[in-house]
Amino acid sequence: MDRKADPKTQLMIDEAILDYLFYTAVKALLSAPEEAEALEDSAQLPLQMVGTFISIFHALHPNYRAPAEVQFRLRLLQFSCLFKRRQRLLSATPSLSEVNGRQDPRVEDGKHSTSTNLPVGPPGQIHLRETLPLFLALSAAQNSLQESTITELWMRLAAGYMAHAYAEQVLLLKETRSGLLEDIFHWRFDPSRAIEESSDEWMINEMLDAGDSIIKLWEDIKSEHIRALRPPTGISLTAHLEAMVSGGLSISSFKEKVSEFLSGLLSAHPAPLLTQLESGKIDGLSPTSTAVLKKRAGFV
Repeated sequence: MDRKADPKTQLMIDEAILDYLFYTAVKALLSAPEEAEALEDSAQLPLQMVGTFISIFHALHPNYRAPAEVQFRLRLLQFSCLFKRRQRLLSATPSLSEVNGRQDPRVEDGKHSTSTNLPVGPPGQIHLRETLPLFLALSAAQNSLQESTITELWMRLAAGYMAHAYAEQVLLLKETRSGLLEDIFHWRFDPSRAIEESSDEWMINEMLDAGDSIIKLWEDIKSEHIRALRPPTGISLTAHLEAMVSGGLSISSFKEKVSEFLSGLLSAHPAPLLTQLESGKIDGLSPTSTAVLKKRAGFV
């Protein structure tokens, strides 16, 4: 007679594996060198393992709804993959709806940006402006989980992100239409906006509703960056932005700051149980108890 694992036990084990694979893939992406080939070599296998296990997981648990911590780790994986590999996207990461075992109706009207897959196929390029909503949604998810408030440090990082997105649109894509700068910096708290609750836009709006003093500081920091991006009289926009990118708006410094931010998000949450088992240290357990559990789990 065939014996099957208890469904609850099986789900607990599979969820632990899923979380472990998300965590491992994020670490691989964030620790990989910037060179496209090196990044592909070090991160490709963990990403492939995520994709393979998602298919198995979905077949075993079609009605699964991921807890907040697992969903956050997936958001972090999605954004890290976009940001680190945006000039050479070679594989896809799963969406929240795929992990949850159901199609999210908000995908159809674009209201849930993290529910879209990364491009699959030939090498392509994703531009910073396209990743900006995901960056803000990831930040909002972190604030919601930690019940925290945005800081001036984050505001300057976010405004810098917008500045780099604008420079990229102008210098790389040759877009100079009127209103582009304002469009990229439009993110602000809007108390009158009708937004579907729990959508990414709703979370971002909630994050930016941090009290009058924070709202004012955010607007001041954005205005400061907007003024800096506007060229002085007699200098072309292209020449002005090229000079900025060669100086204070350094792309290498920007990448480093965002990577540090992402690493901080990863370390701000307890590592998955399997990662702790692997390291031999489990939060809340003595070394002896950890050693016993590690042996029972087959980590020796």
